[in-house]
Amino acid sequence: MNNEVPLKYYDIVDEYSTEAAKPVSDSERDALARYFQQLITRLMNNEEISEDTQKEIAVEAGIDEMHIDDIATFLNQWGNE
Repeated sequence: MNNEVPLKYYDIVDEYSTEAAKPVSDSERDALARYFQQLITRLMNNEEISEDTQKEIAVEAGIDEMHIDDIATFLNQWGNE
């Protein structure tokens, strides 16, 4: 099984990092890319994503929970553009 995250999710991390309320460090990039991959995959499958689900995905991806609300806002704005 290939656990490699496609580059397009790193592009999203790069865009997010320019707008993030909490600065994104280089060491967080892989975890954030995994988080975006999981969230966007679920959204594309029309799955509901509760706050609890967001926290579970954050823990699995290894991101700071402080990014969760900021990422949700970013994705809402990104989806509306």
